[in-house]
Amino acid sequence: MRKHLFVTLLLTCGMPFGYGFTAFAEPAPQTQNQAVATITGTILDENNEPVIGASVMQKGVKTNAVTTNFEGNFIIKVAPGTPLVVSYVGYKSETMAAANGMTVYLQPTTEQLDQLVVVGYGTQKKANLTGAVATVDVARVMDNRPVQDVTKALQGAVPGLTITTASGSLTEESAIRVRGTGTLSNGASSAPLIVVDGVPVDDLNFVNPQDIQDISVLKDAASSAIYGSRASFGVILITTKSPATQDKVSVSYNANFAWSSATVLPKFAGTVDNIETMLQAYYRNPTATNSKTEVGGMAYKDLLPLAQKWAEQHNGPYTDYVEQHPYVDENNVGDYKVLDNGSWLRYADWDVAETLLTSSAPSQKHNVTLEGTSGKTQYRLSFGYDSREGLMKFNPDKMRRYMANANISTQITKWLKAGTRISYTQREFTEPNTSRNSYQYIWRWPGYMETYGWIEDPSTGEPLTFRNEIMNRTQAYTEKTTTRNTRLQAWMNAEIIPGLNLQADFTYDVRTMANNSAWAEVRGWNGWGNAYSIYTWPVADDKAGITAQDKTRARKQSSTADRWTMNVFATYAKTFAKDHNLKVMLGATAEQYRYDYLNAYRSGLLDYALPNLSLTYGGYDALQQTMSSKDTHRATAGFFGRVNYDYKGIYLLEANLRRDGSSRFPAADQWAWFPSVSAGYRFTEENYFKKLGIDNIISNGKIRASYGHIGNENVGANAFISTITMGNKNVNWIGSNGGLVSSAGMPTVVSKSLTWERIETTDVGIDLGFLNNELTLGFDWYNRNTKDMLAPGITVPGTMGASAPQRNAGSMRTRGWELSLGWNHSFGDAMVYATFALSDAKSKVTQWDNTDGTIYSYTAGKSGYLFYEGQNYGDIWGFSVDRYFEESDFAGKDKDGNWIYGENTPDQSYLAYNPFHFGPGDVKFKDLNGDGVINNGNADMIEVDGKTYVPGQTGYEAALANPEHKSVPVGTLRNHGDLKVVGNALPRYEYSFRLGAAWKGFDIDLFFQGVGKRKMWQISTFNIPIAALGSGVFEHQLDYNKYIVDANDAIIGYEIDQSNQYPCTYAGTFGYNSRMRNTCDQGINNFTCSDRYLINMAYLRMKNITVGYTIPADITKKAYIQKARIYFSAENPFFIYNGAGEYKIDPELTRGEAANAYSSAGVASLFRVAPMMKSYSFGLQVTF
Repeated sequence: MRKHLFVTLLLTCGMPFGYGFTAFAEPAPQTQNQAVATITGTILDENNEPVIGASVMQKGVKTNAVTTNFEGNFIIKVAPGTPLVVSYVGYKSETMAAANGMTVYLQPTTEQLDQLVVVGYGTQKKANLTGAVATVDVARVMDNRPVQDVTKALQGAVPGLTITTASGSLTEESAIRVRGTGTLSNGASSAPLIVVDGVPVDDLNFVNPQDIQDISVLKDAASSAIYGSRASFGVILITTKSPATQDKVSVSYNANFAWSSATVLPKFAGTVDNIETMLQAYYRNPTATNSKTEVGGMAYKDLLPLAQKWAEQHNGPYTDYVEQHPYVDENNVGDYKVLDNGSWLRYADWDVAETLLTSSAPSQKHNVTLEGTSGKTQYRLSFGYDSREGLMKFNPDKMRRYMANANISTQITKWLKAGTRISYTQREFTEPNTSRNSYQYIWRWPGYMETYGWIEDPSTGEPLTFRNEIMNRTQAYTEKTTTRNTRLQAWMNAEIIPGLNLQADFTYDVRTMANNSAWAEVRGWNGWGNAYSIYTWPVADDKAGITAQDKTRARKQSSTADRWTMNVFATYAKTFAKDHNLKVMLGATAEQYRYDYLNAYRSGLLDYALPNLSLTYGGYDALQQTMSSKDTHRATAGFFGRVNYDYKGIYLLEANLRRDGSSRFPAADQWAWFPSVSAGYRFTEENYFKKLGIDNIISNGKIRASYGHIGNENVGANAFISTITMGNKNVNWIGSNGGLVSSAGMPTVVSKSLTWERIETTDVGIDLGFLNNELTLGFDWYNRNTKDMLAPGITVPGTMGASAPQRNAGSMRTRGWELSLGWNHSFGDAMVYATFALSDAKSKVTQWDNTDGTIYSYTAGKSGYLFYEGQNYGDIWGFSVDRYFEESDFAGKDKDGNWIYGENTPDQSYLAYNPFHFGPGDVKFKDLNGDGVINNGNADMIEVDGKTYVPGQTGYEAALANPEHKSVPVGTLRNHGDLKVVGNALPRYEYSFRLGAAWKGFDIDLFFQGVGKRKMWQISTFNIPIAALGSGVFEHQLDYNKYIVDANDAIIGYEIDQSNQYPCTYAGTFGYNSRMRNTCDQGINNFTCSDRYLINMAYLRMKNITVGYTIPADITKKAYIQKARIYFSAENPFFIYNGAGEYKIDPELTRGEAANAYSSAGVASLFRVAPMMKSYSFGLQVTF
């Protein structure tokens, strides 16, 4: 509503006001058959907000006109049915028949010349924009929707803006990309610069969504180069709400209450199905170690009949934390049985999700705003509070946030205005400090193995749980992390002379973090040991005399990050000869950032209830303690200028130039120039076009193009400085004093020629408006070249003792396009609208030092990812699957019982990881190169004069005899055997669309968002059965080929169905196949990377449904309420399409705890993280 106030004052200046600022007009003379009546009505905008100062005029009678008051109401005297013209600056005019109590909705005309868009260091008319700039509809994305996380709310808001969230954790920070991946340096860090009120910020979680007024996304170099090296990959500009210019005090209150649950969850197969599946794996290799035929000391064969009895005696699995009862007899098998040898068998079944996760995690949000004017001073104060809980039933994670903002400005003189913005956010996060990640382990072991129940502890008489996540979460110390962010800004705006404006601001921003945590002792029944034995953690070492208490610890972490930012710039605008408009801006900016971190812990808690560093004794030798710290610093500075010129608003030109400096580069290379230029042509403003008489069809048209350079400053800390990593004393070298000496790593080698990465961007676009701009279209094509990327240097001898230095030796090209459509229309009292956004981008490595052309396949979570020239970033290399093997594909077995490949069956033993051997029911891969062997290349391939030869090929012997011949490594572009690109892990064809309507105070908004194409390769227990030894099997994994066995468990046949999802089972498919080198190295045997088991991450989800009702003003004003709206909202309520649904995966999840194939802690854990949430809420918005 505030955006209408300033225009209102201009329109009504000098006019007499009646009550409520409604202007009355004498009615025009009426004919005798027209009965003049008093017509009342309300004018609302597209967000159901009252339009203040809108003009309501009798058509053709300019003397009979009124304006709306602060409630959007008007009173006019005309005959019912008389045409009324309703208009307001920036909105399309509407003509409607007069009717008492009428409601008129005005739609914004997005291409109006006077509509301003926030750009770098100022605003521009939307019609005059020549760069690629998109604006976010804040009212629909933020205001009318229960939003607590600004970043997540931006998902799908504009084309080309990608928001990804690795997990559903309350503290998970979403990743932001503008137009895809921009660089491969520094972990492919391609995040855009985020600027709030002129100040760079790193985390939007500290911005109150209710305080946001405008959001602009600057996508190309022409629009973002003004921000220099911090803006290499786009800029997100956020402007917070300014004080209203009204003379009265306005108070508003917003509240929202929500309940959340998981969007998608897997379900373990029942205990019986789990055991039978594990036995199938046992039949495959009956001579294997006992660990494959039992888990936690419980033999599967002993468990199976008891589990079957339990299933018969219970009506489904447990869904709660319940007492466990011992075996009585075959008619009452209880939940566990103690064997004569003292071990126990546990076979009770649980629905893990129902037992451990809630379907109604509460959250709430409250916001109070006070704004008004006192003399020449305007003010806006806002106070916010929100809280959320995680999905765990037992001691859930909790987040609380307190926010306060003040925006005050005053007109000191006619030419000088000054003000201040102050914001404070405090975030408190609590979680149990468990010894392991809860979500990783609840989805590793099925319920019967974890035993989510209790047995009475004889020593206390109290219920004691088993060793599981209930034990961990309920007994662990609840740690607390408090983060505080304070921002203080002072600014001034001076009009030096007409047309010359000087602006300056100074901001100090400080963020502190304090964390207190502890390892306290937890205890429970040891399900992995003898019956009724107690497990404690930390685990004592009796032989060394170290107790569990010795291993407990108290820990304290703290950090401080402070930043000051200064901006000063002058703008001069002048119109020459009526038609030539010129605007020139010159300015300077500077920023300094410091970060300090301290971490300390000490072992041996004296009192578990008081985990404080000063209340510890240092563990078993009083020396178990450590302290570490980190200090970083950087600074940037820049000088910039911009020139805008237009002729009659038809021919548009903009040029930017920035001189930027960064402390992250060597002294001789800290400064660089970054220019950009853009131009536009509004052909619909030409006389020749207007003469065509089609301006009612094509109401607006603009062609634009831009080109520019930007440097990348975000290359990581110390990239240009040689550093040394300190070691410890345990290096087995004795010094002169007889003690062990300290150690240090070799200093890193840094190239002297390192310089800036440079990004060149070309953009071509068109903006069209049809049918008086009721239908709008925008399209952009762009090309971005990233040059001089930091890349590994040439190989150095191992005797050097250090890795090769990085060089500016990499280049990448990203090409893409974006499409946006918008439509809005009014049907009498009803207003409808629709938007659609679609974008795509593809990045290709154009230069990389990889002499052999070694193929590197993209794997989620994998570190040390390298590239080759011509690679599409995100490409996944793998094999093609033909079908499952049948017995007819083999020529019998060898003396060891292994199947012998038939004459026409390619040999794929190269992919078998000992002791596995392929056989009937297993995956049969395609022999793409026809050499009769499935592999990633021929180890005997050689090349002479650029031509390759393999044994058996004509010319091979001669080439081998040539002393100039060279071996061609396997897994390379010239020698990759049967490998091919089977998919790409980056999102393609990202899209969203919105449908909405409003009628007589009712409003509805439907928002859909999705990804058209995306693949992922990852070994996870969610998509691969028994991915880790002993791990559980899910319901969706029971569709597999089976062995037929005799009474002695010998395989005598197979049940093979080519339509089955999975091959015959084999325990343990998570691992690294060293033969595959860097290509397709995650996964072995049947689950070597292939096109069959790629995860389809494409999806279309209903992102948000919001239904609201604005109570009529004639009712609310009796309670001194200007506006009251109630609404109901659903966030992520359901999928319309989920390509990963067959694996019970939410495709927006992209991370697992230690999901790297090279980490033994990984245990196939991708997706085993806090799930994405869906929520249902209701809210209230009131303005007094």
